[in-house]
Order: sequence, then C-alpha cells, then structure tokens
Amino acid sequence: MFQRLGFGLGLGWTHNLGPRRVDSVTVVNRIVRIDNERNDLVRFMPEMHLWIDRWDEQRWSWGPFLTVAPGSRIIDAVGFGLMMGYRPHRQDQYSFNVGIGGTLDLDARVLGDGLIANEPLPARETTARTKQTTAAGLLVLFSVGWDLAAPHHPAHTERQ
Repeated sequence: MFQRLGFGLGLGWTHNLGPRRVDSVTVVNRIVRIDNERNDLVRFMPEMHLWIDRWDEQRWSWGPFLTVAPGSRIIDAVGFGLMMGYRPHRQDQYSFNVGIGGTLDLDARVLGDGLIANEPLPARETTARTKQTTAAGLLVLFSVGWDLAAPHHPAHTERQ
C-alpha cells in the first residue's frame, strides 16, 4: 500500500456551493449590501494521494486524494476527491496530477440569520450581522506529486 502512496504540492481552485461568503457588508438606507465576496478562491494546497490503478507502462495513474488549505487557523479548509496523475517516464518518482472533488471551508463568513442581500434589515435590526460557519464547495486541484516508490525498470542482464 505504501508503494502507491504519494505527496504533492498543488494549486487549488474552490468554488462556493452554499450561501454567499462575504468579506464586508454595509447597510445603506436600511438595505443590506455586500461590498466584497469570496466565493472563488485560489490557494496553495499540499496533498496526499493513493494510486489505485496504473496503466500505459505505469505512467498513468488514478486514485483518491486528500488535501488541506493552510491559513490563519492552521487549517482553513479540507478537500478530497479523485485524482489522475501522469509521469513522463516510467521510472520517474514525480508526477503531474489533476484532481476534482469537494472541499469544506472551516471558517467561512456569511450573512447572519434573517439577513438577505439587497433586502431591508429585519425590524429592530440596526446593523448587518455576519457569522462564521463551515461551507461546502467544489475543488479543482493541479499538483506536482512525489511517489514514495515509483516502479523501476529491472536491470537488464545479458544471456550468454
């Protein structure tokens, strides 16, 4: 199993699938206005993958991956999904990978309960509240990976 394990450093794009993630909110004439959103993020993400199957002389592989997004809270997001990898030569220990999956952002900021963008504040409210929550998203990851034990060509011996 450890022969199929690999690690990599990737560039991930996440797209929010839940409530709009906000950076700043204002109230103008009692109407809630979102000034800045963060629904699409690009970030560096270390990843770990496990190759289930290899083909084309062991150069192409696929399998599950797990990734994290480091940040201000040590880990800001966790991602998972399926990845495909390509090694230019069979004996190479590095691979170029692309993965698709889901992500959980552990510290997403959204509008507070009862507040709706571009709508009036609820009765007796004077400011636009936000709250921190966990949010789901789509993840596309491009990485350069390192396989712990890439297959090597056996030494050729001459028959005499």
